[in-house]
Amino acid sequence: MLVKEYIQGLQHIGIPTKKMADSIAFYENLGFQLINEEDQVSGGAVAFMELKGLVIELWELEEERQIGAIDHIALDVVKIDELYQAVKKMPYPIVSNGIESLHYWKKGIRFFIIEGPNQEKIEFCQINL
Repeated sequence: MLVKEYIQGLQHIGIPTKKMADSIAFYENLGFQLINEEDQVSGGAVAFMELKGLVIELWELEEERQIGAIDHIALDVVKIDELYQAVKKMPYPIVSNGIESLHYWKKGIRFFIIEGPNQEKIEFCQINL
């Protein structure tokens, strides 16, 4: 069997945080639900957030190391213009130049990016059909 035959899809994306409450609130504002909370063996909290099968693991980080280490998480979206107007009303910085475009996926994509409390980037991406 090839390795890929064992892989069933994305399980979760991990993001270390020093701001657990802010991180949970950020993802809840995007529509994620808190589905599990645990305590780390070494102390600190772990929280799992889920939205339509996408799971993000947040864990408290006490040591000095880069937090929010994932460059970005891309979310597949529809009606990007309407979504952009809704997100503009949220208290999170938009770090792209508004809605941008690239030539990917045959007919292109449109996207914008916001920044979360750990400097993680969330990309809202619509593939043109």
